[in-house]
Amino acid sequence: MILVSGGFGWQGIKAAENLKDLDLSSYDKIITNGITGFCIACFQLKKEKILHQSIKSLKPYLNTIDKDYIFFGNIKNCLKLSSNLGKYEYQLEEDDELNIPLEIELINLKTEEITAKKITTIQESFFYSTLLPGIRPPFQGWYNTASFSRTPCYSLLKYEGEEIEIYDSPYNYHKSSTIQRLYKSIQVMRSRHFYELVMDEIKTKNKVHFKG
Repeated sequence: MILVSGGFGWQGIKAAENLKDLDLSSYDKIITNGITGFCIACFQLKKEKILHQSIKSLKPYLNTIDKDYIFFGNIKNCLKLSSNLGKYEYQLEEDDELNIPLEIELINLKTEEITAKKITTIQESFFYSTLLPGIRPPFQGWYNTASFSRTPCYSLLKYEGEEIEIYDSPYNYHKSSTIQRLYKSIQVMRSRHFYELVMDEIKTKNKVHFKG
């Protein structure tokens, strides 16, 4: 059985919190994007202190992505999101082997290849979970897919005859409001469109369960 969950910005953290009490021992793969994979790894290893410290260091970047600004602040922030690749350099103070079959969905911006990378340590989960626009620049051409789809789905296209449990993030958006909300709404609508197209194909080949 395959577990799938993800989310961009604060949505990724909320997605992981909804799964922290779930028994993951029955899953053959746990495929995530956004920061969800790192959060799940911390919950499973009882590393809440590391998680809280990391989220604190990420807060300025996550607020840039998710926060609503007033007047010219909206314009400035939209320009920043559109052009800034991020300079996040925070490092974890310790590392541990993971006890779960965690994978993080990535896209190669040069070749357009999409894959789910196997993650074996908490350091790896942190790096690839934060490989996001506005936080880190691409690594050897690779980027986290959360900016394309809030729930990882592209790497599922290769599967057939699998049982897949998908824990969706909400696709809420504002039809009209500030410039910042409009920017976010376009991103969410685009993400939802591609996600639904891909899921239509995945559902024809696999047994898919959607969870709240």
